[in-house]
Amino acid sequence: MKISKYILGAALFAGLFFPQAEAEAQDVKLKCMEWNIKSLEYRGNSNVSKDISRFVTEIENQQADIVCFNEFETLTGAMYMKEKATEFAKELGMYPFFIHSYDKDSGYYGNVILSKYPIVNSGRVLLGMYAGADQRSAGWADILVPTDANPTGVKVRIVCTHLDAFGGDETCYKQAKEVIAKAIEPAVAEGTPVILMGDMNCGPGTAAIAEYEKTGTRLCNNNGTFGGSKLDYFIGFPQGSWSCPDFQVLDSSTFYDLSDHYSISGTAVLNK
Repeated sequence: MKISKYILGAALFAGLFFPQAEAEAQDVKLKCMEWNIKSLEYRGNSNVSKDISRFVTEIENQQADIVCFNEFETLTGAMYMKEKATEFAKELGMYPFFIHSYDKDSGYYGNVILSKYPIVNSGRVLLGMYAGADQRSAGWADILVPTDANPTGVKVRIVCTHLDAFGGDETCYKQAKEVIAKAIEPAVAEGTPVILMGDMNCGPGTAAIAEYEKTGTRLCNNNGTFGGSKLDYFIGFPQGSWSCPDFQVLDSSTFYDLSDHYSISGTAVLNK
């Protein structure tokens, strides 16, 4: 039975399918991964992997608390009509939120947020296409991270997006402004810290990244994530509130084989 795109990401929030994630009290430190997984295709479009085990293994090796996926298909013919966000969540013991961008044959295409911690609120917006070729989206999941001072949890917003690859820097700039206005600014205004993760399809010197950096702090370096090009980012909001001392581009042969993008990884630390 086809699952409605409006409930696909929300069905698990109330713990219907997963027990509540167990976590010891800590400071707000989140091991994050951002990964454009190219619809689970291996590099070169030579094979489509329905088996997620290699992806799961690399996420487990990183001991990730938060994972953001771009170019994610679910319930499509290529995925044998399987709900892949739920499959990843079950394998990893995480809470999922699927961010719908557009329908694709029998299913859906978009982004995913996976969280070790409970998701207490979520949302999604479609971004303007401008000169772009594809409909893009941004989504957010508010999570509760237990700390020593607050065992019930500190609320943090995780935002995931994938900007257009074909509309040029002007399209990415306009879409970045929308991400800030619709997903980031409302959280910051109420005192909720934000981590933005995604494939921005633009380099460090572009207007889109400069726009993010007006109010946020980039938590990643300029090393290439798509061959020699820097396209994938961690950015913390408000400015100066986050650091990421162990950021790295996961550019091993394993990651090279799994997608045309390397994953990025690092521990986002909320400054006291």
